[in-house]
Amino acid sequence: MNMDKIPNFLVIGAARAGTTALYMYLKQHPDIFMSAVKETNFFAFEDEPLDFEGPGSDYVNNSVHELADYLALFANASGQIAIGEVSPLYLFSQKAPERIRYHIPDAKLIAILRNPIEQAFSHFLYAKRQALEPLDDFIAALKAEGQRQRDHWQPLFQYSQFPKYHRQLQRYQAVFPDDQIKIYLYEDFESDPVSVLKSVFSFIGVDDTFRADLTYRPNAGGVPRSDLLQNVLMRPHAITGILGRVVPEELKRRIRDAISNRNLERPELQESAREYLRAELRMDILQLQTLLRRDLSAWLD
Repeated sequence: MNMDKIPNFLVIGAARAGTTALYMYLKQHPDIFMSAVKETNFFAFEDEPLDFEGPGSDYVNNSVHELADYLALFANASGQIAIGEVSPLYLFSQKAPERIRYHIPDAKLIAILRNPIEQAFSHFLYAKRQALEPLDDFIAALKAEGQRQRDHWQPLFQYSQFPKYHRQLQRYQAVFPDDQIKIYLYEDFESDPVSVLKSVFSFIGVDDTFRADLTYRPNAGGVPRSDLLQNVLMRPHAITGILGRVVPEELKRRIRDAISNRNLERPELQESAREYLRAELRMDILQLQTLLRRDLSAWLD
């Protein structure tokens, strides 16, 4: 088994914080090899039975969870300086840090963190966009988290738990030195992606003067105007299946996103939901503020 072609950097999260865009920009760099599969989830589920229930479970249950299959994703790397993959579930996963440390002790780890309250709501809107979330009310979905966890639904539906970044980063700091972990804020990535990318390129040791094409920003979330159209776009369907066989994956994604975005409404976060999340996430935000030595009080305003 060839362990020479294993990633030397990972984007570990966070979900709904620009990781799909970052993946697409990293793929453009000639010195970087990225797995064709985004979100392999290997280190979250290595050697585990994948038997999640509930909406979208098939997607998570198809995660790469055997080492040979994981290494095969990087077999075509040919001389690139950096080899990597992007799996936002790694930040949330309790087992991923130790597994990464075991297989890739020198890995460079990258995280982008988004305002947790916005992240949780964006995660809900993403689930609505993907035609996965059956509830229309965000508060109801938040209060259903416990039951969904007991019913072994996939992790996506733990909206208020995904953005507990301080707790999650502590698991990584326990097994990796600080100089192997690079943390960015989503606000900075949105406002100045060129500077963030330059920093990322430098961190993983590739030419930081490379300029990626930043014109495409994928993965908007929202509530569908037409559930029928959204189901056709996001779920397996005869028409989209035929299209998928003749259209390249990235072009197919762009077409799907363009149609989907026109079908989406983006509602405001209810104040009751904001208060619920503020109470749930306040302590973690304050602890993260100390960890990052950066004022995050705006996240609680």
